[in-house]
Amino acid sequence: MRKGIVVMVLVGLLGVSGALAQSCLANVRANGLTVGTSPDYPPFESLDKNNKIIGFDVDLLNLIGAELGVKVNFIGQSFDGLIPALLTKKIDLIAAGLTITEERKKSVDFTRPYISGPNVIITRKETTGISKLEDLAGKKVAVQIGSAQEKIASGVKGAEVKSYNLYTDAALAVNTRQADALIVHRFVGRAFLKQYPDLKIVAELNQVDTGLALRKECSDLRRAIDAAIEKLEKNGKMDELAAKWFK
Repeated sequence: MRKGIVVMVLVGLLGVSGALAQSCLANVRANGLTVGTSPDYPPFESLDKNNKIIGFDVDLLNLIGAELGVKVNFIGQSFDGLIPALLTKKIDLIAAGLTITEERKKSVDFTRPYISGPNVIITRKETTGISKLEDLAGKKVAVQIGSAQEKIASGVKGAEVKSYNLYTDAALAVNTRQADALIVHRFVGRAFLKQYPDLKIVAELNQVDTGLALRKECSDLRRAIDAAIEKLEKNGKMDELAAKWFK
């Protein structure tokens, strides 16, 4: 008898869990998709002259929204507050050029990767003696607070890590000699080089995958977004976005 009761309770709990998992997509279809981002990471996301959020991630999410038949609303905030905002249900999804890491997987779920590429080290053109990660020992290294690159820099023995709220501030610090080097994704680094012609890429580091982050209970929404990303990859729309933003 007790065994039967336990089974019935477990089945009931599984049913509740399944209902919760299905509710995310239904909620988004009813209320739209609220996306959190940190618009200081060009070309993934940045602000135009009218303070409108633009970038690869914005165009990508609008295409995904069209596939799902929902309106997409973007909320800009500090990068280190994005995961807390997601977990407290202030947003439905994070689109911020977010590197997929095992540490982040402990608290959030990720879509399939939509961009892959290496991190790079950037210095001023006049700087010499830095061609690999270990050469950052004794140097001031600029990164963004809470980023995967901050963790990489913190792992270099002897490096002085300077963490900034905005990646644009980190790049400016190197350009103005407040820091010796910057660790950032290659695509973002190329954007900074266009803005600051006195900077250069001196080394490529680890290959990383970039994905969209959701709450773990939102597996139905993740599957729907994964299907949309796969469709955009197959019909050439993803290549069109890459050609537009990652020139």
